[in-house]
Amino acid sequence: FYVEVAQALQDRSVNSSIPMWVEDDDSGTGQQHLLCRKGLLLKPLPPGPQRDQVVHRFRFLGRLMGQALREGFIVPLPLADEFFALLLDEPLGPSNLPKPGHGVAGELLGALNEFLEDLALNEPQGPEERQAWRRAQADKSDFGERFLTASDRPDASPQEPMSFNEYTQLVGLCFLETGLSGAELCPEGDSIAVTADNVTRFVEEAANFWFNTGVREQVNAFRAGLNDVFPFNALKAFTRTELREMFCGEDRIDWDEQALLNHIHPTGGLTEKSPSYKFLVAVLLELGQAERSRFLDFVSSCPRLPPGGIAKFHVDVFPDTSASRQAFPRSRACANQLYLPPYTSKEELQAKLVEAMHSSAGHHEQRVRDQ
Repeated sequence: FYVEVAQALQDRSVNSSIPMWVEDDDSGTGQQHLLCRKGLLLKPLPPGPQRDQVVHRFRFLGRLMGQALREGFIVPLPLADEFFALLLDEPLGPSNLPKPGHGVAGELLGALNEFLEDLALNEPQGPEERQAWRRAQADKSDFGERFLTASDRPDASPQEPMSFNEYTQLVGLCFLETGLSGAELCPEGDSIAVTADNVTRFVEEAANFWFNTGVREQVNAFRAGLNDVFPFNALKAFTRTELREMFCGEDRIDWDEQALLNHIHPTGGLTEKSPSYKFLVAVLLELGQAERSRFLDFVSSCPRLPPGGIAKFHVDVFPDTSASRQAFPRSRACANQLYLPPYTSKEELQAKLVEAMHSSAGHHEQRVRDQ
């Protein structure tokens, strides 16, 4: 029951009508469920009928998770640590905003905060000098390369040279929830352009909306739902990480040989009897939890299994016929595809796969080679 409810609450179509969670980037895969690399974030909402619906649902979720905890069960929702930080009244700010690579809406906010943090390292003290210096920095053409590329994706496509001013004008950045869309952060926010002079105010107002005014009612409702089952104060002795494990369980990645054979599909000339495919299955069976997470990130851009576990996951494995044994495996994470060079032993495949996963921090996206 708890598993089915957790899956339903992550359904993309359900979330579009009753938005409890920040949208993921979907990566063009058409997945039924939300799947965010860092876990589900509370969707900030302005006052209105839609927020009232969401608040009602969070009251229900608090009761459900409280009852599950009391009975010794978990509700396997992949909630982000920030959710439990808010529950414990821990302060969150601009540094907690989504960043490029997190796979959710609003990543530009984190990029802008990192831009501001970088400015603060060297900016002059005087207000007039500071303003002039900031405007000069906003004209430098390295903004895209330095701040719009995921820090843990060194193999990502390079950004075209572009300054802060060029980028904000190109995308029409203004005082909205994500900078590009969503609720207004202030009156007539959709008509206030973000500039070098007001970007600090923009990031501060965005953080306040994302972690305070836009989510306060949802957090209070969840807390009230818990109080309907047992006193919430009994949980204050635990950390956010401990609460996450108590309510949602560990992010365990479980599979056995039959599950891998069912959901890791050989194709493009590979069969279940191909040596490289057999080597891959054997290697995956031996991976620990941390390495399994890296493998998932390597082939799908998310370190977690989707709702429903391995039964809802698939990878297509192709032979990389143009590569030598010295080459590394490569992936097309947007399509859940893995390409294997012609390795001649399990040990050889294991060494190359592990190095590929670690050298790219879990992501080795490459275009299919032109034939």
